[in-house]
Amino acid sequence: MRKSLILSLTVLLLVGLSASGAAAQEKPRYGGILNWYDYADPGRLDIHAESPLSVQQALAGIYSGLLHYDPDDPTKIIGDLAESRTVSPDSKTYTFHLRKGVKWHDGQPFSAADVKATFDRVLNPNFQSPRCGSMLKPMVASVEVVDAHTVQFQLKFPAAPFISAVASAWCRVAAKHILEKYGDLTKPEAQIGTGPFKFKRYERGSVIEWEKNKDYFIPGLPYLDGVKQFILTGVPTQLAAAKAGRIMLWDTWPPMKKTQADELRNARGDEVRIYQASINTIFLIYMHTQKPPFNNPDMRRAVNLAIDRQELVAKTLEGAGLPCAMLDPRLVGDFALPLAEVNTLPGCRQPKDQDIAEAKRLVEKHYPNGVDIEAAVRSVGGYIDRAQLVLAQLRKIGIRGTLKTYESAAGFSVYGKGDFTFITTQDRAMVTADPGDVFALVYATGAGSNWGKWSDPKVDELTERGLKEPNVQKRKQIYHELQRYLLTQDTTAVVAGWVEGWFFQDKRLRNYQASPTIYDHSTFMKVWLAQ
Repeated sequence: MRKSLILSLTVLLLVGLSASGAAAQEKPRYGGILNWYDYADPGRLDIHAESPLSVQQALAGIYSGLLHYDPDDPTKIIGDLAESRTVSPDSKTYTFHLRKGVKWHDGQPFSAADVKATFDRVLNPNFQSPRCGSMLKPMVASVEVVDAHTVQFQLKFPAAPFISAVASAWCRVAAKHILEKYGDLTKPEAQIGTGPFKFKRYERGSVIEWEKNKDYFIPGLPYLDGVKQFILTGVPTQLAAAKAGRIMLWDTWPPMKKTQADELRNARGDEVRIYQASINTIFLIYMHTQKPPFNNPDMRRAVNLAIDRQELVAKTLEGAGLPCAMLDPRLVGDFALPLAEVNTLPGCRQPKDQDIAEAKRLVEKHYPNGVDIEAAVRSVGGYIDRAQLVLAQLRKIGIRGTLKTYESAAGFSVYGKGDFTFITTQDRAMVTADPGDVFALVYATGAGSNWGKWSDPKVDELTERGLKEPNVQKRKQIYHELQRYLLTQDTTAVVAGWVEGWFFQDKRLRNYQASPTIYDHSTFMKVWLAQ
């Protein structure tokens, strides 16, 4: 696993390491404000209770985790608030030894009680935690304080993804006294962390600002005086800001298309470094399995057969993506099902004549005159363009759709409540670099992104086996079986493929390196700006 992960990250790491031949020899410079953007207004700021990337991005540098990805080598998970950890012989008890002398941004001391309060919160069966909770609830039995600087996690079974889940940006540690004071973490004034930056300002629809934490527990860090995120909705707006030099970094969702990257290169020349990379994000189409017409398995099967993944990638992503892949081989190596096999499966194969004929037959069997649906889509990124093409493909088999658009946070609220019939376009990034991530959070019964309320005992059984299996080769076999099964079933979520795109860094930016997922590499704790 580690070897494949290292290989899959090579391109991303080269981007960060190639700032200039001399960058590694430069002495870090203190001061300056890093300007970048958040793709949508985050709305509610509770990092444990919300799922949009915009929320995590707004708070990334504010909080610390027990563990995190090493800013100097993002292939490694290292201690953050935890100085060290030990594991019991049966791999069911993890003991974390915490840093001493750490203070919250309001001056209160950090202790093991804060860790317990955080994870008791996300593990509460009545608390909806679509990222951290969804990952940890199947694995963790309890969290206990041993002493003021020691905390212990008792697992239900030896869980292969436990460490990567704890290191996730969604499992950052919150202050017990803040949770007790506010009841949740939704308000700007509740954003009290231990991270390299303090939360300074949130002007809805406009800007989010951080300021340097001068009492950060790692001496000498951060180098920056602060970070400013402009809330920029829509790629045209984001691209205009990049061309004007208003933002210094575009490394997150949504990616640019090649034509847009070319526009930026023409506008900024050698002031920027532009590169193509995977953002470890899967392109999905959701159907609500408890609402007509998609409570009928035949109708879900028809959609799976009708969607032309190759056309979607070619036209809406300008070819930057992997059609039909259920796991990204660049992230998880041969845990992914070989594309040569995937592309022969019904729904994925080309040409589409055979699949379209069968899809039309299934629709006409239940709706001889076709059927009308309302299709939901968030009005961010390139979602609407993709949605229109999806609906055009479905019209060929008698499914006629009209679009209903939502602002980003509102869309996630609708999806989470199940107030939809069909979601034409939704990207879902890997929360961790573990291959079980997609299955545990999208397809398992009750999972945080299983918005269509689908349930399949075989999927649940294979997902659980994948979580528990410590042997790498056996885990690969489990996930291959699971992918083969899902790609031939009438699931809630149809895989269109994996998304790639184009990104840029201002050449003044130093020591910034991408991490395995887009969720984990935006704390900027070791980033600095050259003159």
